[in-house]
Amino acid sequence: MRKQIKTEHTGKLPHFHRIGATFFITTHLHGSLPFDVLKKLKKKRDKLIETTKQKGEADLEREIYMIHRAYFHEFDQLLDNCLNSPTYLINPSIAQVVEASIRKYDQVYYNLVSFTIMPNHIHLVLDFSFQIKNNIPFDITKYINVSKVMNLIKGASRFEANKILGNTGNSFWDNGYYDRYIRNQHHCLGAVNYTINNVVKAKICKHWMQHPFTWLNPEYQKLELIFPNQGE
Repeated sequence: MRKQIKTEHTGKLPHFHRIGATFFITTHLHGSLPFDVLKKLKKKRDKLIETTKQKGEADLEREIYMIHRAYFHEFDQLLDNCLNSPTYLINPSIAQVVEASIRKYDQVYYNLVSFTIMPNHIHLVLDFSFQIKNNIPFDITKYINVSKVMNLIKGASRFEANKILGNTGNSFWDNGYYDRYIRNQHHCLGAVNYTINNVVKAKICKHWMQHPFTWLNPEYQKLELIFPNQGE
């Protein structure tokens, strides 16, 4: 079993990040989801989780995972719809700033597996085992967790993006982020496929390779992944 470290997930709720795990992460622009809509969605999720716990399901962990998965898909669909949402990331200059921030910490704190930059949100797959493999003997005091990394990525890109927008000092990213740790290879393939094909699902392009701000590590492209719409 992997060691765990307690970190702050959204700045409000305690959350455990598994040391050295691979994570699927989503964060979005400030104002891209109305507060009341997001509150209603979270309330629906929490009620389902509580009901499931009370029923005493045989495979409680999986049932709760499926509830979180359904919540995320509904959450992400709202982002894809871009209703009344800022879409600053559609600006290539701003998307380049965000990409530079993501790549800045590659091979420093994580191995960058994949990312996509959508009009109002981003998806990342980051492998934090890089720090363990390059920190022998392992010293937990030198380990930089997901929360810290996301603060670095969002902080640097916020400053530069707001300079382009002329909004220096204002909010750019929403507080917090959504993350799920990757449990196995099957889960990893699913997270990678979801990340690179989000642009296809949102009908931004017909194939993920047509999108200039969707990227997959060449080492992972060697795997026999099934990419929808390949060859079009």
